[in-house]
Amino acid sequence: MLTKSDLQTYLQCPRKLWLERHRPDLLPEETTPSDYRRARDGNIVGEKAREQLGKGFIWPPSTEDKAVAAAQAKELLEASLGTPAAEVPMFHGGVYARADALVPEGAGYVLKETKASSFPLKKDKVTPDDPEDHHLDDLAIQAWVMKESGLPLSRAELNLLNNQWRYPGGNDFSGLFRPMDVTPLVLERLPRVPEWAAAAEVMLEGAMPAATTGKQCEEPYHCPFQDFCKPLDPPAPEHPIELLPDSVGKKLAKKLREANGYTSILEPRPDELTGKQSALYRRIQEAHRTGIAQHVPGAAEKLAAHAYPRYFFDFEGIDLPVPHWQGVRPYEQIPFQWSCHIETAPGEFRHEEFLDLTGNDPSPACIEKMRQVIDPDGHGPIYVYYATYERGRLEELAQRHPEQADLMQKYIDRIVDLLPFVKEHYYHPEMQGSFSIKKVLPVIAPELNYDELDEVQEGTGAQVAYLYAVFDPASTPERKADLEQKLLTYCKQDTWAMVEVAHFLAGARRPVRSQGM
Repeated sequence: MLTKSDLQTYLQCPRKLWLERHRPDLLPEETTPSDYRRARDGNIVGEKAREQLGKGFIWPPSTEDKAVAAAQAKELLEASLGTPAAEVPMFHGGVYARADALVPEGAGYVLKETKASSFPLKKDKVTPDDPEDHHLDDLAIQAWVMKESGLPLSRAELNLLNNQWRYPGGNDFSGLFRPMDVTPLVLERLPRVPEWAAAAEVMLEGAMPAATTGKQCEEPYHCPFQDFCKPLDPPAPEHPIELLPDSVGKKLAKKLREANGYTSILEPRPDELTGKQSALYRRIQEAHRTGIAQHVPGAAEKLAAHAYPRYFFDFEGIDLPVPHWQGVRPYEQIPFQWSCHIETAPGEFRHEEFLDLTGNDPSPACIEKMRQVIDPDGHGPIYVYYATYERGRLEELAQRHPEQADLMQKYIDRIVDLLPFVKEHYYHPEMQGSFSIKKVLPVIAPELNYDELDEVQEGTGAQVAYLYAVFDPASTPERKADLEQKLLTYCKQDTWAMVEVAHFLAGARRPVRSQGM
């Protein structure tokens, strides 16, 4: 028997399905923060979708025998005509699927598949965009099993989160979802479903399929077998062409690989490394060619022009699929924490921080603590790393709290992004084409290693720690206190890392980090 999940896994990567069936011992013992978030988000969104079916919907019981469960569910539906149903087991031709919801319409049912994804819109935020292919494949598998098992299909519909809607409070989630009729796109895929199933069965009976790690290892879902698969890949060039950074660089790398057969960043002529970032690409190439870090002068003079006190600032935010606080959109980032190292004079520092684990909307307290720490009428820069994130959070705080809009704009006007400074003035081969602060820090301050942090080592880990501390009823006071300390340590490391980067670019001595900072 193949499940809907099996077929979706097969479409992502046949080897992944083969390993799930034949080598489950290779699966990690611990759940990753990303896996936890995906499962939690899916469960909460599914619960809200079922609430919108009304109080009278039926939920067919399940049994170990999936074929028996499907037969019983069909009998229950036939006996309860006109009643919506949730989590309906269906089985045909060796393929098993569960429908999120079947809603009576005319002589058939609307097949509704709820996803913890937002409604796709074009850049105008009004015009519907194309649905994701893997969502359509998901519905096609269900629709094929449904029709072939004798349940009449009226329409196929994706039930997606409406991220233009703001929670009005009062437990009113009537606007949370926005449906998307995808019936024609699903019907186009129906003939492929039995082909997918037949191919998957043949594959599972044979030896492990050949595969090379790549984009499919993360899209649409993270594959847990990468540590097993990567050593099996053909030898890769020491300096792959894909070291060209950002989406534009990756596009150029693809063009050079396809047009000229280049696999290494050392192969293109400098004049082939074109585009707005051509100078950066050539510095990266030279660094990998020589093994020597590339320094471009000028950063020290630019940084010297900034006044004191200087604020090194970083937000951590939580983006809940189902808003918990009034006025918030699905997946809107709400800052629950920040760290700020303040350089009051050259080489003299103090540290301030904010963390709210009460479960209340952290925004008002976040704003007030910022007002106390960062002089609204001062002129010192607010250094960040990747300004898009911090600027976006400040803009959203201003939108949700218009009485604070002037204050937020004052802070926005003072943001100085250190990321472009690094791109323009420094590259080390060990950064491996990345300008993430977690790649830059090891080459300028090797002892500050994020891997040595405990449970919270990156942004998703911080979000999961927040979810455990605030929303998990199983979290004891001791566990919550432990998570609080880990969150504070992680966020503090982010802003001290910025201090190290700024001083390195300025050609200054390493800053001295006092105990507790």
